[in-house]
Amino acid sequence: MATQARRSGAGWIRFASAMLMLVGAFNVIDGIAAVSDSHYLADNVMFSNLHAWGWFFVIWGVVQIFAALAILSGQTWGILLGVASAFFNLIAQLSWAHVYPVWALSAMVLDVLVIYGLLVYGWGSVDDV
Repeated sequence: MATQARRSGAGWIRFASAMLMLVGAFNVIDGIAAVSDSHYLADNVMFSNLHAWGWFFVIWGVVQIFAALAILSGQTWGILLGVASAFFNLIAQLSWAHVYPVWALSAMVLDVLVIYGLLVYGWGSVDDV
């Protein structure tokens, strides 16, 4: 029974880190699109301007990818960084939602899954990844 729980926990950790890496990559792509004045993004952000949000999401995406790689390599601190980056990304997506609502909602759902996977299954089973 304990072995089965560890296997499902390791699966959730791999899933959460893969989703964190995916969200990070999408944030980098969207950030680059915002900085390069892409026409598929509207400049209707809650505060600041589209370029500032673009640079924020490029940097934040790199942090998320770094956290996902740390989790996959078995680093316990990666779980804390992963949860924090998913949480703050969820908040940031609220401010970005008017620019691209479909992506913002999708990223928010993925962030919730990442937080769930890392908090419920992350502690104690990082070494099993």
